[in-house]
Amino acid sequence: MNTPFHHITQSKDYILSIGFHRLILFFVLLLVIFLTFYLSQVQFLEFKISVYGNSNKRQSFTNQTDTLSQSDKIVVISHAYENLDWLNLLDDEQIPYIVYTRSPNPLAHHRKLRINKGRDPAAYLRYIIDHYSNLPLSVAFVHGHRTSYHQENPSDIVTALRALQWHKYNYMPLTIRLTHHTFKANSSDLQERVNYELWEDVLQKELGPPPELGIVTHCCATFAIKREAILAHPAIFYSDILDYI
Repeated sequence: MNTPFHHITQSKDYILSIGFHRLILFFVLLLVIFLTFYLSQVQFLEFKISVYGNSNKRQSFTNQTDTLSQSDKIVVISHAYENLDWLNLLDDEQIPYIVYTRSPNPLAHHRKLRINKGRDPAAYLRYIIDHYSNLPLSVAFVHGHRTSYHQENPSDIVTALRALQWHKYNYMPLTIRLTHHTFKANSSDLQERVNYELWEDVLQKELGPPPELGIVTHCCATFAIKREAILAHPAIFYSDILDYI
């Protein structure tokens, strides 16, 4: 679309009609929860467990996860058309999971997203809204693919989930890749203006004005979070974000 974007009050429907800029939603949920806590609470995970690690280390980790019930943790997978065969490895490790899918032909045990919008964060928001009153102690939000360009150190999400120290930190990134976002009402950059409008319309009431210098977050909406971090915001807050997109 070649029509210039002149001011921040231009209609939301026009902004959201620009498909590329819906990518802003990849970091919205991550940004909201991340801001609840100080950066000092974030610690990079040391991923030393290989998918093909020795059997003693793997058995030790399996025994540790066996002590946790399904109410303690869950992995929420946002799925479209990705191959989900890797979920069998989570079964082997007794790591519970739930799949929210945009596929036109979902499996019987998958949760079908009624409207295909918002990409991965839409699935995450849907899970939070559906389970707000009975969340487990920790939730990991991941994409449907096992590997990707943005999945770094480790490059395999199964390795990351096996090494995850559940319940230890309020926020736990599952990749080391970082991204920077800024919010400016009168910027010449369309994405910065979209970011600003999103914050002003949906986030400001709960979080205050947007950070003047922007914010640095871990990329691409792949992370784990404790229940307390999610419950720091009311259920309507998450519903408003999902309705906005």
